[in-house]
Amino acid sequence: MPADEVKAVFGDGRVGPMSIEPLAHAAVASATAGLWRVRIGDRSVVVKLLAHAPDSGSPNWRSGEDESHWYYWRREAEAYRSGLLDGLGGGLRAPSCHLVADRRDGAVALWLEDLRGDPASSWSVDRFHLAARHLGRAQGEFISRRPPPDEPWLSRRWLRSYLDQPLRRLTVPADPALWRRPLLAEWFPNPPIGALQAMRADRRRFLAVLDRMPTTLCHFDFHPANLFDGGHGTTAAIDWSFVGIGALGEDAGNLVPDAVLDFHVGPEELGALYDAVADGYAAGLRDAGWSGSDATVRLAMAATMAAKFAWIGPALAQAAIEGRRLLNGRPIAEALWWWAPTVAFLLDRAREARALDAQAQR
Repeated sequence: MPADEVKAVFGDGRVGPMSIEPLAHAAVASATAGLWRVRIGDRSVVVKLLAHAPDSGSPNWRSGEDESHWYYWRREAEAYRSGLLDGLGGGLRAPSCHLVADRRDGAVALWLEDLRGDPASSWSVDRFHLAARHLGRAQGEFISRRPPPDEPWLSRRWLRSYLDQPLRRLTVPADPALWRRPLLAEWFPNPPIGALQAMRADRRRFLAVLDRMPTTLCHFDFHPANLFDGGHGTTAAIDWSFVGIGALGEDAGNLVPDAVLDFHVGPEELGALYDAVADGYAAGLRDAGWSGSDATVRLAMAATMAAKFAWIGPALAQAAIEGRRLLNGRPIAEALWWWAPTVAFLLDRAREARALDAQAQR
């Protein structure tokens, strides 16, 4: 680690040798060049290195140089440098940032608080309710008390850009014979081809629902892997790479399916998790002065899920049809145990979003 950065964070009076521990991180994200825990004595910090590497990582997660890019590689650094993440309020917080260091090779190092609280992967449904309430309070403040900031580096229309990436454009296998493959037939004896196609076809409708919602500051990857108990009755969210202006309900809507699709919460708890997050989020919004209805929250969350995750069913089917051994890093039979119930849940959310939208339009 550069000596000047170490000195700026730990000071001249540091005690003991320095240890550097590499931390696992998702290699699919091209702008994350490295992640380490740096420890001196009884103090530790996490160093996140950002660099623009457009040809590395997954083609679905390629960073961009322009501030308007959905994955602008410097966005998280700008968010910390601006002080925006210091004052989220409502019980939601980002890790404290000790230093944003521009390096000579063009990379940027973030020296961040080493969070010690319980990760969301260990949370109960009740703890997710509390996190959702913290999220609602924080986002409700931007809706009811102060407008979201207008910085040029904040993302805008993020979900549309996400959906334009290669993986999200998968189409539903329409031949019923393909769905008779053993793994698929076990979970889908009556293939939901029409329902999956309808959810994909209604994407514009679901996005239009979000366009009508109040705008707020969004994380856009509000996901159990990015959430920790922040201590003192708070929830801490890491990885603000996509932070920007979005709709009420987008972050809360993202949290529920991702919790199961990435193996943090069992599929048998999907319904309870949805209720807990929706209820907690609505309560938090009202804590901050928002006067909308529970139905509006459910509509926004359901529309987010139906628009954002319409590719999950096609991806699952394609993996089984092609005989892949792994799906999302797990043996495919195991992954299907998590993903197949989530597909059914998402189809229910699409139906819910249509019904609530029709009700709202009357």
